[in-house]
Amino acid sequence: MTTTSQYKLITCILPGDGSDKKLMRALRNELKINTANSVSCLGLEILADADTKYGDLPEPTLVRKVDVVVPAADADALFDYIYEKADIGRIGGGALWLGEVTAASDYALPEDIPDEKR
Repeated sequence: MTTTSQYKLITCILPGDGSDKKLMRALRNELKINTANSVSCLGLEILADADTKYGDLPEPTLVRKVDVVVPAADADALFDYIYEKADIGRIGGGALWLGEVTAASDYALPEDIPDEKR
């Protein structure tokens, strides 16, 4: 295990429209970053108008949570890259933040691993 101060964690919440796969493909193909993970979650649009009765919660929607472990020295530039590549600035585009890593290990994927088909 390496010291966690060498790395930062960039996390984003993206709509369930495939933008997580587009982002992860770009990270891998353009920047050779393979330390990313995407999981499906239920989320609420906190800035959207809630069309519910008083006291009720709005219906949750399917979102994707993407975590990317990046070298600390490159974190600011990669944060900007992810913001642009995932189109976070669009209406309903999601959220993005940068934080500390609690644990990290160096590893590399074999070169001949194909991309997922789905």
